[in-house]
Amino acid sequence: MSMSQREQNENDKKLNSGVEDVPDTRYAGKEAEEISEIHPADMPDKPKTDVMKYLDDEVKAREEASKADREARAQHEKELQEKKIELTKLKMGVIDESESIKEVHEEAPKLSFGEKIENIWYRSKWIILFAVFCVVAVSYIVYSQVTSEKADMTVLVVMENNALYARTEEVEEFLEQYCDDLDGNGYVHVLVYNIVLSDLEDVTSSTSAQAQIMTQLMTGDNILIISDGTTEFEAHDFTADEGYDDDCMTEYGITLNCALTREELKWEAMPENLYIGMRQPQELSGTKLEAMQENFDELLPMFNRIYEAICASEP
Repeated sequence: MSMSQREQNENDKKLNSGVEDVPDTRYAGKEAEEISEIHPADMPDKPKTDVMKYLDDEVKAREEASKADREARAQHEKELQEKKIELTKLKMGVIDESESIKEVHEEAPKLSFGEKIENIWYRSKWIILFAVFCVVAVSYIVYSQVTSEKADMTVLVVMENNALYARTEEVEEFLEQYCDDLDGNGYVHVLVYNIVLSDLEDVTSSTSAQAQIMTQLMTGDNILIISDGTTEFEAHDFTADEGYDDDCMTEYGITLNCALTREELKWEAMPENLYIGMRQPQELSGTKLEAMQENFDELLPMFNRIYEAICASEP
């Protein structure tokens, strides 16, 4: 073989070796297309890792929880709708009671005796205080009515000073000697009601005194009046026209100043102008004429006894 032939062969080998290293791309596109047409389900299964398994379990758990939640919500809405229907029936009177709607009573906590008292006081202390006040007031009124002596006769004293007010007890004891036991309780009691007309320049005192007088005169129980002759109302209209001695009887009533009364009342300096008289029966706003006439007739014998005792006494 010639040199040129040998060199040619070597060059061909070199070329062939260089061609083998270059990839053949003639069928690359066709193979790629065939590979892309393979469905993921047809691909061979690969083993899953722990992380992938955990994620799958988590997804399944959430799906199950969401499904259970939807079912529970639907059940709750269904129950509410049924209760609304039952409640409507109860209100309309279609049914008397319902099994689905029942009153629930909470069990009260157990308290000790001290806690119960504290709870009652905390919730109702003002009501308790008001009730105690009412009980005390009513008890006092009842006690006063039961224990106090009921008057057989009431005498109204109207003066410009309180000289006779200081001798109220003596006046009552003196008049009780001539009074009868009208209520039949076994003892005699005369009540003296004093109204002092002093300080008439004081508007408040004057108004109060006049109000007391008018109030007392509106009742038919106050038949006998003791005064100093300065009253401006007809309190002593039972005069000597009834056949009484003019020496003892005046237009204001019986003159009280005598030896008997000065001794009984312990009042040596008794004023000359001091009288006890009776009111003529009349129709009043608080008492009918018949009732006042009955009281007048009942007290007249006592008035006459006082008159006879004073007339029999020394001046």
